[in-house]
Amino acid sequence: MTSEGQREANRRNATRSTGPRTAAGKATARLNARRHGLAAPLRSEPGADTEIEDLAAAITGARPDLLDLARRIAEAELDLRRIWQARLLLTKFPRPAVFRPKMVASLNNKIFKSALSRAYRRKDASLADLGQLLHEMGWDPHGPDHVIEPSKRRLPDRDASAFERYERRALSRRKFAIRDFDTARLAEPRT
Repeated sequence: MTSEGQREANRRNATRSTGPRTAAGKATARLNARRHGLAAPLRSEPGADTEIEDLAAAITGARPDLLDLARRIAEAELDLRRIWQARLLLTKFPRPAVFRPKMVASLNNKIFKSALSRAYRRKDASLADLGQLLHEMGWDPHGPDHVIEPSKRRLPDRDASAFERYERRALSRRKFAIRDFDTARLAEPRT
């Protein structure tokens, strides 16, 4: 049974995962699938229909009754070739490594904390003493508290994982298409 606390946590989490809300975020997310074009159907490419038909005719040979099954194999095979070409193109033009930035305390912040710690250790220190100590240590009252610095942790390359996902799907489609084709080929020919 789900407790009431768990239900509330689920509701709070659900409000966070609603996707982009601003117009700029929605415009960016709209283009996510257009990075490499592999989500588009193969038949939308010019000349793909003739390639599919030629490969399907070569697969069927003297059995034109298996042409529909051969088209499935041909389409999956050509889709695999398209994925491999896109992956090869990505290796020719590698993207620079992207590192996740992180917020760290600035030198100004560290000076302030150090001065505050020193003043706290003195039992009779006043606010004026803290101000004098900050001035001596070089604290800038208008300086930033935190700065952004690149981390050493590298962000994952999402395009490489996308290629693997599309390749797995195309391989699966080809495997099942070949299995269906072989089952129909070994059955009695239709007359």
